[in-house]
Amino acid sequence: MGSANVLASAHGKQPLFSFGVISDVQYADIPDGRSFLGVPRYYRHSIVVLKRAVQMWNDQKNHKFVINLGDIVDGFCPKDQSLNAVTKVVEEFEKFNGPVYHMIGNHCLYNLPRKQLLPLLKIPSIDGRAYYDFSPTPEFRFVVLDGYDISAIGWPQDHPSAIEALKFLQERNPNTEKNSPVGLEGLERRFLMFNGAVGKEQLEWLDGILQEATELKQNVVVCCHLPLDPGASSKEALLWNYDEVMRVIHRYNCVKVCLAGHDHKGGHSIDSHGVQHRVLEAALECPPGTDAYGYIDVYDDKLSLIGFDRMVSTDMQFNPQSDFREKQHQIRL
Repeated sequence: MGSANVLASAHGKQPLFSFGVISDVQYADIPDGRSFLGVPRYYRHSIVVLKRAVQMWNDQKNHKFVINLGDIVDGFCPKDQSLNAVTKVVEEFEKFNGPVYHMIGNHCLYNLPRKQLLPLLKIPSIDGRAYYDFSPTPEFRFVVLDGYDISAIGWPQDHPSAIEALKFLQERNPNTEKNSPVGLEGLERRFLMFNGAVGKEQLEWLDGILQEATELKQNVVVCCHLPLDPGASSKEALLWNYDEVMRVIHRYNCVKVCLAGHDHKGGHSIDSHGVQHRVLEAALECPPGTDAYGYIDVYDDKLSLIGFDRMVSTDMQFNPQSDFREKQHQIRL
């Protein structure tokens, strides 16, 4: 139980630092169930997976922080238990001997409105926005995106973000049930109510952060509950405007890895610009006796995910410093 999937390549050198990762705990004090597609879900067991993860991160004593990729409690959690359930999971995370960085997912927002949720998750916020960045060392910057910035969930119904999201869905998804992809083709299958988008202000903020990171010669890791690359995720789980976000990211050479949750089976891809995308396997879908969590060793040229049990270990080599934009520029000439 909880054995690490050791990577084949032994690293000769010590990592610069390490951090813990887990995603989609989706705890609820309810009997086991199934997803819409019939995949078993273990609502009570998921907090046991989290407890074991925290124990392991603490035992190893070398993890600088932990990142939770979102969906802390499940949408089926009875609403009168929502606050208790979120508090209970947050308390487990807080047993980690260091900072924990959260991001919001759709299931968090089914349970609590942003104004209640963000302080509980200690997400620094202005006007309910949930995007932020932090630098654990001068050479690295982590950017946490708010994938439900434009969303039909989590905002009051009369909020501009909710109005914009409903209009967006109305235009792109003809189904009465807006969580149904029936009749939607290919990448259009992402236009579902349980997804969301990054708004214009956030895109401008991201552009500014990446410009600054480039000047400071920082490597950047982008984290978002919703996946940003179709190669790493099912089409139904993608951020509505993943293409716009990636256009901003691809203007620069500083973003090396994008981490996400939401698509429970997990996934890995390298996009056209050499950026690595890793969607993490969900803690929620671990049958009793199994786990899905891990930690990431950070080197100057790659991230190395050491996964436990159902979380697959993955080496994520940074794209070479030869600038992709230069190449494209030359091709156009």
